[in-house]
Amino acid sequence: MLSMPADPAREISIVGIDPGSLHLGTAVLHIDLASRQITRTTAHTLNALHVSQPPEALWTSRLFGERLGRIASLEDALLALFEDVEPFMITCEAPFINLRRPQAHGPLMEVICGIRQAVMRYDAWKPLYLIDPASVKNAVGAKGNADKDGMKWALLRLTNLHYDGDITLKSLDEHSIDAIAVGYAHWKAALEDVTCSTC
Repeated sequence: MLSMPADPAREISIVGIDPGSLHLGTAVLHIDLASRQITRTTAHTLNALHVSQPPEALWTSRLFGERLGRIASLEDALLALFEDVEPFMITCEAPFINLRRPQAHGPLMEVICGIRQAVMRYDAWKPLYLIDPASVKNAVGAKGNADKDGMKWALLRLTNLHYDGDITLKSLDEHSIDAIAVGYAHWKAALEDVTCSTC
């Protein structure tokens, strides 16, 4: 539910995350509490090879392998993002089994664990909301079988994103696009929840 925070803040932020062990999309949606509308949206894709320490230098890489080292680097980068934007809500696309690539499900679950760990390090009492891919696509008006281009065009049709990132919305990669869609879906669901509770 999109409820008022305890402090007198006029604006809150929702962080949307598109999980990946190498490229992890992040988006920040700023919400005006009076109108409950989006005032500003930004997005950025974290590259595990370019954030924090090099993954191969981490103790996790030496003990558990390169992939967990990358996830540990992304975890640290996410924590830095949370500390910077102080999100009121954090949401992530839920893992799913792709029948064409079932072997990807295990690493994706490891990424979700890393994201959850970053949230706990930021605020042990803050939940991580997971939202299924179908609900994300539905929220932005994309077809169920929409590919990365379909998702981008669905976002470009939205008039209430108020995108304000350094890279144009049309030029964002698929990870940032999906992260915006995840944050938008969570905002829309929370807004509908508030509307229904006041009916």
